[in-house]
Amino acid sequence: MSGVLRHGVDLVHVPALRAAVEGNPALEAGLFTEGERAYAHARPDPWPHFAARFAAKEAVLKALRRGLSTEGPDAALHEIEVVREHGAPRLVLTGRIARAVERLGLDAGALSLSHAGDLALASVVFGARP
Repeated sequence: MSGVLRHGVDLVHVPALRAAVEGNPALEAGLFTEGERAYAHARPDPWPHFAARFAAKEAVLKALRRGLSTEGPDAALHEIEVVREHGAPRLVLTGRIARAVERLGLDAGALSLSHAGDLALASVVFGARP
């Protein structure tokens, strides 16, 4: 599959995400993995970090040409995890999402996150597996 390239980008309004989660506290566990929640809550203001991680999940789904389910919680959100141990954040994909990436012959994906003020952005690029 030489030359395969998939790109997804998403922008999240931080106050809107915060309002949605604060209005429905169970939403936090539905949108984010335990590791993502621990990472964000360890920051003085967790909301830009939550928003960047949600943007990353949406960007992955866009790159795979798959949207979020509109019929209840989407398990894919827990199959896409943003981790950051040292240095740049990276993606950990599991379940159906990992199988889709494998089936398409894509690599692990490159992730870039940014947040400033009320906005958080994520860009994900998948190339062909060597």
